Amino acid sequence: MTANWTQELLNWASANPGWSGVAVFGIAFVESLLVIGFLIPGIFILFGVGALIGLGGLELWPIWVGGSVGAFCGDVVSYWIGHRFRRHLADFWPFNRHPEMLERGATFFRSHGAKSVLVGRFIGPLRPMIPACAGMLGMTPARFVAVCVPACALWTPAYLIPGMLFGASLEVASEYAGRLTLVLVTLVAVLWLTLWALRSLYTVFAAFSARWLRHAIKWTRRHRALGRIAGPILDPSQPEVLSVTMLGLLLVLTIWGFALLMFLSPFGSQPQTIDQSVLAFTQSVRNHIADPLMVAVAQLSRWWVLLPTSLATLLWLLGAQRLAAAAHWLVAMVGGLLLQMLVGWALRATPAMATGGHQQWYEPSAAMMLATIVLGFFAVMVAKELRRRHRKWPYLAVAALLTLLLIARIYLGLDWLSGALVGAMLGLSWTAIVGIAYRQRALRPFSGAVASGIFFGTLAATTIWQVGERLEEDLAALRMPLPERTLYLADWWRTDWAELPMERTALQSVASRRFTFQLAAPLAGLESELNKHGWSEAQPAGMQWLLQALNPQPSESTLPLTGKDFLGRREELVMRLPSADPSHQWVVRWWDSGARLVPGGEPLYVGLLTDDRLVQVMRLFSYWRAVPVTPADLKHLTGELGGFEVRYPTNSLALIRPALPPELQASPPAGAADARGDR
Repeated sequence: MTANWTQELLNWASANPGWSGVAVFGIAFVESLLVIGFLIPGIFILFGVGALIGLGGLELWPIWVGGSVGAFCGDVVSYWIGHRFRRHLADFWPFNRHPEMLERGATFFRSHGAKSVLVGRFIGPLRPMIPACAGMLGMTPARFVAVCVPACALWTPAYLIPGMLFGASLEVASEYAGRLTLVLVTLVAVLWLTLWALRSLYTVFAAFSARWLRHAIKWTRRHRALGRIAGPILDPSQPEVLSVTMLGLLLVLTIWGFALLMFLSPFGSQPQTIDQSVLAFTQSVRNHIADPLMVAVAQLSRWWVLLPTSLATLLWLLGAQRLAAAAHWLVAMVGGLLLQMLVGWALRATPAMATGGHQQWYEPSAAMMLATIVLGFFAVMVAKELRRRHRKWPYLAVAALLTLLLIARIYLGLDWLSGALVGAMLGLSWTAIVGIAYRQRALRPFSGAVASGIFFGTLAATTIWQVGERLEEDLAALRMPLPERTLYLADWWRTDWAELPMERTALQSVASRRFTFQLAAPLAGLESELNKHGWSEAQPAGMQWLLQALNPQPSESTLPLTGKDFLGRREELVMRLPSADPSHQWVVRWWDSGARLVPGGEPLYVGLLTDDRLVQVMRLFSYWRAVPVTPADLKHLTGELGGFEVRYPTNSLALIRPALPPELQASPPAGAADARGDR
């Protein structure tokens, strides 16, 4: 689906380059206007447009001109507004309610003069303000235009070029690791949205907590029975009453979300449908590069990571004689362990178990719940020791870790999406309950820097230890299974070849995705035969590939081939055949299909023959682009295989098997077909 809408957007952009320039003009114009510019994410839009340029869907020059002219026109309008109203500009909304917005720009302009017009264009919060401040503080129109024109001309490519490089890298990734591209894009998008939403909610809570506190106090006075419980908590004389109010709002929201999901999941169809869709997506993007990273992140939910971290923090609090803080920490951790064991005792089937036929009643993720409690309550404790304007940072750091953990567990099939969310909400609810008590009772401060060093240091050390101990074991246990089936050699040769996968990936953006070979022979024998005709095994690209890709004069010997995945697995064998043209080579790749021949259990392999051509992007880096071969090329290259029999059931697919005696290629005996089937 992602590839389809991206391709449609590229097609539209390629067919309407004029409209693309007009659209960028409008975006840059609005993004440069006073006040309105704060609401338009022009930088991200220009970055996305740059990615389309890098992908070849748009031309650079119309976009550059349109963006620069639009930015200049927007700056001129803002300058005219400041020049027209001068000091009266502070009387208009929103400056009459937030005078610091205008004062920040005016202070910057007074400090830097005319060069602030150039520098301010590249600073997001100041971009819509500086032109208006320049007009308000008396900068002449001629001088403003003289500085604004080069500033706008430089500003547009400054945000287009990173997007262009990103778009070009997407082409490389779609050629060689399309699954990894989707994983990275999804990871960055979810992480950014989570942090943006959390920061926005924190800002709203901090801004309106005093108003909500007044309403809550009035409510407790009207409801005497509940007021006896909530009244002491909402006492305005308490120093942490605003923080307690925010934690109370968090508790209400998480309990509401927890109850909603717990009610819908067993009885409604929508959560299960979403869970299945997310599982299908994660299975489609599994790859050998992202798997180790996700397994490493998933170690954060292990007992041998969370328990030592909790104990180290508890011992430090006791040693520092912060007994109240230690008592609340102990209550939070013990309660979390009890909840974790309770939920784990009635644990539902994970996605991996469900695919194996195990079905159980829905339950939340115990691992996500415990990790949320440990990380979340530590953020509550440390935030109390910071200044009010810095208290959001512990929450953002913990939110980033929990988001990465949630994505990793869903990616690896350890949790359903709804189960992970419910577990996190249950953990947040318990964190908010203990946090309210802690903020009211633990009044003696401690060193947040030392506590953070001990907590995150122990967390990092135990995570690294668990990665070293369990990475290979977990990779093997969580590896995606191949689609197993058994076939007779003669049946596969005649008709059953159609039961094997026909494509390496479903991504439409990958041109060379259809398999061109099926092989019923050991790879060693085929490799030996290909060696006789000039083929050689290609060494896989390592971490140094990016440096090699920056070589201004790449060649077949200096630029290695990057890996391609099939069902999240690397190739079993990659071979290359150079040609007279140094910018062209033939490449064949082989994967285990999961099918086995009977009798004997020998594997059936699927292969992909491509015409790899050297591509240089913007003269900055290079890669090999895999182009599908023609039927004539396929028959020419397979016709040289001695000792093997080749059959072409379609023009684009070749079946290869050893040249066996006729009696070994006979059909299976009667009744043998009943024993055949998926294992």
